[in-house]
Amino acid sequence: MYDSPSSKHHELFIIGAGASGLMAAVTARDLGIDVGIVESNDRVGKKVLTTGNGRCNITNQSTLAGTDEAAALSQKYHSSQAEFPLPVLKQFGVRQTVEFFNALGLPLVAIENGRMYPMSLQAASVLEIFRIALEDRDVPIYFKTKVSDVKVSTGHPRFTIVCQTEAEGQVVYTSDYLFLCTGGLTAPKTGTDGSGYTLAQRLGHTLIHPVPGIVQLKLDYPYLKELSGVKFEGLGHIVVGGECIRSEYGEILFTDYGASGPPILQLSRKAAYRLAKGDKVVLSLELMPDRTEEEVVDFLDTHWGMFGHRTVAASFIGILNKKLIPVLLKEAGIDQEPNLLCQDLSWKTKKILYRLMKQWDFPVLDTNGFANAQTTAGGIDTTELKAGTLESKLVPGLYLCGEVMDVDGDCGGYNLQWAWSSGYAAAMALADRLTGAE
Repeated sequence: MYDSPSSKHHELFIIGAGASGLMAAVTARDLGIDVGIVESNDRVGKKVLTTGNGRCNITNQSTLAGTDEAAALSQKYHSSQAEFPLPVLKQFGVRQTVEFFNALGLPLVAIENGRMYPMSLQAASVLEIFRIALEDRDVPIYFKTKVSDVKVSTGHPRFTIVCQTEAEGQVVYTSDYLFLCTGGLTAPKTGTDGSGYTLAQRLGHTLIHPVPGIVQLKLDYPYLKELSGVKFEGLGHIVVGGECIRSEYGEILFTDYGASGPPILQLSRKAAYRLAKGDKVVLSLELMPDRTEEEVVDFLDTHWGMFGHRTVAASFIGILNKKLIPVLLKEAGIDQEPNLLCQDLSWKTKKILYRLMKQWDFPVLDTNGFANAQTTAGGIDTTELKAGTLESKLVPGLYLCGEVMDVDGDCGGYNLQWAWSSGYAAAMALADRLTGAE
């Protein structure tokens, strides 16, 4: 199946055998389209193996609870065109994803927070099922084949795909239609090196500056090594110019370079883009997110009143992570008074401690890089694509799928959902075009 046949022309060539490319290939073949796949790696879906901590978080069923699934789902995505994902998600949402994988023989289960995985809880199962599906459909994959250039003509065939292979050197493939499913810049060890951006730009498309998404934050704070390893349930805010631009709740983890954990990963996109603009970004943390400022004051005053004979440090034991307490006292300026009793706290120091419970600010230096990120924010400008079909407005017959375009989702299975949805929508649009039903 995987040896290069003598014929190197297909009605449709798909560049990239990642999640969106695999979905597009299976869907297109089922719709009667002659399709071949070009893949630079020696196997399909290497990046898929890294998702969901090796379990593959295929999608998220949380948005099924509402009356308008597609609208709720679209709120999980980000793009310079906020409305762009909606018509794609209307065609192929969470329900259709579950049905699709069931039809391939891969039942899904929901584990936590609506996140859905293969029942085996193994990402390798997803790739094996796709491999079987492609074999059943006689879809050829040209492995270890790196596309170096794409040329477009007005005649037949429309696309000439120039490739470099290990075995044959330069080879040239041709097709009438082309899907660009090359991914973004995340997990470069899996082959997502941004080459799809270069190809699209050579064909006239515009690149919106890509930044790491769903990634850890680097903080400018002198006591990070002391905080490293501390976990707590808190509320995080990204603040720029005194304005909160996004908030997330959950388990926050301090590291020796900054902060991680689900809320931090969700906040990182906003931080990355504002840092790229040169803005000063602050991560503001609430240690007691379930209490208002007034309730924090009442709680601490009552606590200190009952245990006035204890040291301030001892008064926080059982309330905060023990490693957090000495750093909190440093921040409040009382670390040089280890024997300070609660009954001797000044009003000024109390106010500082009240504030730190609700607003402990950490300047953000940067994010970790693409090697640590789960998705790429930014990509090919969606204003240059047709809404719902994902066909290029600049190059007829060229379609973009997945992470290569300026659409990225929140953490929790939404980026793979976009891969499935966009691969399906592009294949359906091409089938409609070929049958005259467009």
